[in-house]
Amino acid sequence: MNTLTDRTATIWTDGILPLRMYWRDRRWRVSDTPTALFGEPEYAHPLLTHSPSVRIGWRFQATDDNGESVVVDAVNIESEWVIVRTYQ
Repeated sequence: MNTLTDRTATIWTDGILPLRMYWRDRRWRVSDTPTALFGEPEYAHPLLTHSPSVRIGWRFQATDDNGESVVVDAVNIESEWVIVRTYQ
């Protein structure tokens, strides 16, 4: 089941890959290999016909301290991580 959300999260990375997350008042750890999400950059000129694809976020499974897991799409929007979709 897919659920659309608009909640911000705090995500810690190793410089690139997400490692941990604080979201919905819970601590989560990344429990699989993240997959990069790609899209058009916000700064692309409107007359550019073939905008480059850039990494805009990550899809990963996260597991909380109680063992509950969820797969999330986390996108970085204006320097904030936003969980834009969940898969349970």
